[in-house]
Amino acid sequence: MTNAVQNSDVKSNDQFDAYIVGKKKNRVLAIDRDTCKGCKVCISVCPVQALFMSSIKSSRGYYYPMETGDCTACKKCVEKCPNFAISLHKLKDVMT
Repeated sequence: MTNAVQNSDVKSNDQFDAYIVGKKKNRVLAIDRDTCKGCKVCISVCPVQALFMSSIKSSRGYYYPMETGDCTACKKCVEKCPNFAISLHKLKDVMT
């Protein structure tokens, strides 16, 4: 399992987890823990089972998704999240 990105360019913080993802590792998947309500829709739509629920609750009291290291950056979780808690960005745009 991959942990949230912990390098000098892309970092997790108190609200977001950030993962470098995609077949070429050129995307950043960001999960807003404080916006997520733990509905698990993202997990159910992921074609490669790249997300799982954390065992820790967010500051709002919900479990939230984490990335396994298998994300292909297909955007299905981004498109289906009813709370807009997941976003996908180009790595070059995040590393400014």
